Amino acid sequence: MGKLYHSITELVGNTPIVEFERLEKALHLKGRIAGKLEYFNPAGSHKDRMALEIIEAAEKRGEISPDKTTLVEFTSGNTGVALASFAAAKGYRFKIGIQNGVSVERSKLIEAYQAEITDVPKELIDGVFEKGMEAFKDVIDYMCKNEENAYPTRQLDNPDNVNAHYKHTGPEIWNDTDGKVDVFVGGVGTGGSTHGISKFLKEQNKEIKVVITQPDPEDVVNPKLDGVEDGGFHGIHQVHDENGITPMAPGNFNDEYVDQYEFVTYAETLRAIHLLAEYEGIFVGASSGASLAVAIKQALLEENTDKLIAVLLPDNGERYLSEDLQKVRPELEEKAGF
Repeated sequence: MGKLYHSITELVGNTPIVEFERLEKALHLKGRIAGKLEYFNPAGSHKDRMALEIIEAAEKRGEISPDKTTLVEFTSGNTGVALASFAAAKGYRFKIGIQNGVSVERSKLIEAYQAEITDVPKELIDGVFEKGMEAFKDVIDYMCKNEENAYPTRQLDNPDNVNAHYKHTGPEIWNDTDGKVDVFVGGVGTGGSTHGISKFLKEQNKEIKVVITQPDPEDVVNPKLDGVEDGGFHGIHQVHDENGITPMAPGNFNDEYVDQYEFVTYAETLRAIHLLAEYEGIFVGASSGASLAVAIKQALLEENTDKLIAVLLPDNGERYLSEDLQKVRPELEEKAGF
């Protein structure tokens, strides 16, 4: 029997998780790696989950409705794409301020969904990650000024973001691995996916190890790398540098469920991206590549022999072709170490 869907919002979630068996053999890994392919969501990333949850939870609370509410967000890309898509599908106006470092592809996708791109003063945008949460609040306040019935979706400190992954992504990983997951690897981002997934998984089995991917401080501080245009790690968040400082800790993030932070270089990120494309036919984005590199390093450890390492892969590489993410740079990747 066929099934007729009534909106793309019905297609969010239940993304596949795939074991990378050819990659495991090629690298002689001791552990097993299974990637949660979030680009199978209808607007192309794991941000679809939180965008939909934020909208629909607010609707259930009676806080917003398409006939009167304008959704407002300041974002580096995938959240904007997801919100723009679902705002269109549900009939909302959507105003977006775009952060520095957004890939051309994601910017054009936001334009395609006819979101209203707001010109935010340069002095408010520059250095927003270094300034922290207050800087984001200042930008949102600016965008909401003179906008009647504006509803800031507040991706960085909205519990609905966390709930989306606690209610859905975490259970999907648990169920699809038959509860056999031993290690979970994810990034920081807005804090929602890592917090929600880890909380759920730890409630099922407190022995599951949670490893959080962080960009190597050297690559963040000195982003001009050989053969990499515009640096590598723009848009990939961190919560700790080598001194334990928290330059940009999203309000959603909670390290209660974190067992380990692991730095990853951009060379390792590129190497992981290209290995996955070469051996599995899967081309992922930079944040996915960073977490996959950490998963590979975990799978090389003797202590993780025969253990299942689940890694969240937020989006695919097609959104970064303008940055030449697909280009193999042997002189850089030989520094990766795997």
